[in-house]
Amino acid sequence: MISRVARRSLTACVVSLAAGITPAQQPQPSKPLQFEVAAIKPGDPNHLGSQISSGRGFYRMVNVPLKQWVETAFSVPDYELKAPGWLDTTNFDLDARLPSRPVDQKALAEMMKSLLIERFGLKWHEEPSTVSGYELVPDKKVLARRATAQEQRGSSSSGPYMINGNNITMPKLSELLGNTLKRPVVDSTHLSGGYDIKLMWRPENEAAVAQLKQNGKQYGIEVDSLPDSVFTAVREQLGLRLQPAKVPGKVIVIDQINRQPAAN
Repeated sequence: MISRVARRSLTACVVSLAAGITPAQQPQPSKPLQFEVAAIKPGDPNHLGSQISSGRGFYRMVNVPLKQWVETAFSVPDYELKAPGWLDTTNFDLDARLPSRPVDQKALAEMMKSLLIERFGLKWHEEPSTVSGYELVPDKKVLARRATAQEQRGSSSSGPYMINGNNITMPKLSELLGNTLKRPVVDSTHLSGGYDIKLMWRPENEAAVAQLKQNGKQYGIEVDSLPDSVFTAVREQLGLRLQPAKVPGKVIVIDQINRQPAAN
């Protein structure tokens, strides 16, 4: 049996040990990533278009609509965001210094979100949603070429009227098609493994058609023989089909965002 004196000594020892644990020794919540320095100013209404550039240690936006800032912060396309209409026409410049650590797209999104919270008072919530999109399904005969066994890593590139991929999966192709169509595309092909993809279609804009005719000659591209849309290209060149579908997902709802930022 432990004597009364021994119990007192044991209690004092425990109290002393507890007192010796400093706050620095306690687990601390990780601090959100932030730009080291961020200067914001209104965009120039006479400036045509907008630009985004980044390099070692810097991230710069010129005359970029505030809505695009929010889309960057949440890594969502336009159709997954419910926001005030004025965000489309309110442009700002950003000149920011990046941390010394490597910054990927996820880190950039976190820094942009921190900036919008701090400087624009951003508040939001998420809601489940069903949006109009597409399913990628096989057509009569799949024409997409399987990647060779020697190809280890997948790579892809895309533009306004082309999608190329080496050893990419059907979910990745669906993602690229979704970026082009600005609508979600769900892979329902049930095709596994990697594929080599070459998709090209005729631009809708006549100026783009003229430019493609001029630049495409050196690559042997016959613009007039290209499919008239990405839908036709997917069917004729890959033997797949894009069919309309309701796609479950979520939407970011902006509850509050100030029209002007806090001072630099």
